Amino acid sequence: MDKEETIVTIVGSVLAHEGAEFVYAGKAAECESCKVAKVCHNAKLREGKRYRVVSVRKTKHDCAVHEGGAKAVEVAETIITAVIPTSQATRRTRITYTPVCDDVFCKGYAFCHPDGLTEKGRYVVLEVLGPYSECPKGTKNLKLVEMRPVPT
Repeated sequence: MDKEETIVTIVGSVLAHEGAEFVYAGKAAECESCKVAKVCHNAKLREGKRYRVVSVRKTKHDCAVHEGGAKAVEVAETIITAVIPTSQATRRTRITYTPVCDDVFCKGYAFCHPDGLTEKGRYVVLEVLGPYSECPKGTKNLKLVEMRPVPT
């Protein structure tokens, strides 16, 4: 697997442990007057993307958004498990993601719309986990895969 690029940012102390995951939601109004907002909202972070904490630094900050303060951490974009058409499911292939299904009431919706995946976003298929035959709608020729966003 490729060496993952890490980004230094600041997260609430509750999330500041290795392995914690979050979806970056952008700045809150309270961030405008914060001295460390530039680090917290690092220009490399992308709204709607899922990140995983890979290491925690000792630095702690007061925070108007996070009760209990915030800590400096290193994060990497998370590997995302999703369902895609078999025709796109080739290891190390770059794809433009389009959800297979848009029915929010479907039991399989979370596989078609996992947190951190963006419609029309560019991703690399890392692993093909196998066929996905559990589609409640009966859609055929689907695979369950692990993907990572294409670095920008």
